[in-house]
Amino acid sequence: MKIIYKVLFIALISCVLFSCGKSNIMPVATPSHADTSTTLIGDTRVVGNWAIVKDSVNYNSSNSVYHGVAGDYFKFTKYGNLYINEGPSYIDTAIYGVSSTQVAWINLYAKINGVVSTVRTQTPPLSIDKLDTANLILSQGVQTSGGFRYEQITFKKIK
Repeated sequence: MKIIYKVLFIALISCVLFSCGKSNIMPVATPSHADTSTTLIGDTRVVGNWAIVKDSVNYNSSNSVYHGVAGDYFKFTKYGNLYINEGPSYIDTAIYGVSSTQVAWINLYAKINGVVSTVRTQTPPLSIDKLDTANLILSQGVQTSGGFRYEQITFKKIK
């Protein structure tokens, strides 16, 4: 009987937490390196394979633009896993969460210029600026110790 009360309590707390509007969305899936969950995420609008068209970063009055090439992608799965391959030197595996206006993820495994990191880091939420069946634009503005950093990533859906 105590188990039933615990389950109902957890369900009630979950409903209260997820019914409130949040500006800082956190992934709700349990972190793992493989897409093994059988629990679908609640908001599947970004699910799919997205080719990187352009990744623009403005940091401390310095601009850089990366134009995606064949093989670059962000793959959002229906189980809350995110796989990123950007350029010849960046691979990432993460779990993600979506709110009505934002997407955020926790990095679980990153390989940058051949160096592997399994330190879990949270990416600040990115705003969903545009989303339709063929296009996705995410942006993020963050104040850092080194100055203001703004990034905008433009995607096309991979069929």
